[in-house]
Amino acid sequence: MIDPVTLIVSALTAGATAALQETAGTAVKDAYQGLAGLVRKKFGGDEKAKASLADPRKIKSRKKVLEKSIIQKGLGQDKDILKQAKKLQKLLSASGFTQNNIVNLKGNVKGFVNENKGSVVMNFTAPPKKQSKKKNTSRG
Repeated sequence: MIDPVTLIVSALTAGATAALQETAGTAVKDAYQGLAGLVRKKFGGDEKAKASLADPRKIKSRKKVLEKSIIQKGLGQDKDILKQAKKLQKLLSASGFTQNNIVNLKGNVKGFVNENKGSVVMNFTAPPKKQSKKKNTSRG
């Protein structure tokens, strides 16, 4: 499952890109504006954070500022924002707008996914611990 901050940021960046397209439907544009408006409102007086949403054409270049501001304001726990982000993601998917795949990997991971069809779930466990070789201390 995608973490809440990544969900919000990816919905905003993909939504901004889609909303600029003439082929984007009213539902996609409205959902993007709704999410951006909610986030902007929660940013309050933080002008730097608000500026990250000011121009949809520049949202990708301001992604780091946007992500940092969302974390600082605790928006990853805001139920209204998460609901709107999920709604936008569903509309984008249903409308045929593709998005970047988001993969966060940590640790000793090996794997490869070649196609963007459906969902991919990958479960990883820690590699087995190497057993140290004990010296034979018995005398006999």
